[in-house]
Amino acid sequence: MERYLKIAKVNLKFNLFPHIIVVIGLCLISPLIMGLKNLDSLNTAKILDMYISLFGMILLVPLFIPDQDKDIRDLVKSKKESITINYLIRIVEAIVCLIIIVLGFLVFLKKGNCTFDFMQYFYGTISTCIFLGGLGILAYSIVDNIAVGYMIPVLYYILCYGAGKKYLGNFYLFSMMEGNVLDKKYLLVAGALMIIVGISYRRKK
Repeated sequence: MERYLKIAKVNLKFNLFPHIIVVIGLCLISPLIMGLKNLDSLNTAKILDMYISLFGMILLVPLFIPDQDKDIRDLVKSKKESITINYLIRIVEAIVCLIIIVLGFLVFLKKGNCTFDFMQYFYGTISTCIFLGGLGILAYSIVDNIAVGYMIPVLYYILCYGAGKKYLGNFYLFSMMEGNVLDKKYLLVAGALMIIVGISYRRKK
């Protein structure tokens, strides 16, 4: 257990921490670029679907960044723990940080007298985050390029913004702002599967 905690600590310090700072910075500036007080459920969902959902991409996609350095990759391979264990620790740590930040943002909205179902909106937001993050992880694992890992979910986001639910069906990112939280289950399952496939492909590669 101590070795796992050490891996998590190193990952947090050298890989995840800069991305956490970016996400927290986006949270802090959000009141300056949009109203976050006295919102109804529709406007709250709009902020969560179109703004906070990007946090999943920022935090989850960098999963394989440490492996870009050949020396670090060789060092990890020489250790007792498999590379898969390292990936699992990294992704769990990133998801935990994501959950904490999203919860904090939702609490902030509640204190600002925004009207929404807390647990449903938390579930919907995390589902969208996992989907965008999983899409980026899958692309990154195949192409081995962090820029492509970010570009693919960004392009999908733009596609959803332009095409709408008509063409993307259950995998439309912004269903919550249309009053439909149930469709988020498709995003959650698909995102989790893409993370699993991405990690499996990377491990074999």
